[in-house]
Amino acid sequence: MQKRKDGRLTTRKLVFLALMVAMNVVLGRLSIQFTQEIRISIVGFLPIAMAAYLMGPTYGAMVGALGDIVNYLLFTHAFGPYFPGYSITAALSGMWYGMVLFDKEITWKRAILAILPVIVIGEMGLNSVWVYILYSKTFWAKLPLRLLTNALEAPLKILLLTGMTRLLNRIPQSHRSL
Repeated sequence: MQKRKDGRLTTRKLVFLALMVAMNVVLGRLSIQFTQEIRISIVGFLPIAMAAYLMGPTYGAMVGALGDIVNYLLFTHAFGPYFPGYSITAALSGMWYGMVLFDKEITWKRAILAILPVIVIGEMGLNSVWVYILYSKTFWAKLPLRLLTNALEAPLKILLLTGMTRLLNRIPQSHRSL
């Protein structure tokens, strides 16, 4: 699978990135709320992973960070001031997806390698630290709930990631150039 490694930001790339940011915001809102503490959202990561898979770590990080900022501006600004920690987590997730997925064939092992560190380090680790910094809620008190939700989400995210990349690989290379 040969990808064009042109560093220029063309109009086509910019439109694609804007579409991925918009999809990240919309798909991030789709979740299943079990309790106030337990919410499962399994499709919000797909636009970040898609941008990283098709364009690389830098663009994956940009989509992650911008998606988080736009999501804050549209939906969560009423809950308090903007906190850049969540944007850092989203950017690092996009960068990791790009490092693992860009210009590579996606296998089950590679999908697991892409998803699990993002869940363990980003969602369970860094986001728990951000919650502690913002709300003084103890890290260890929140960890069991985070373990439960992420244990439910991980296999679904791995399945969705492999499915998405297989669908993208069906598109002829001549139609995929960004």
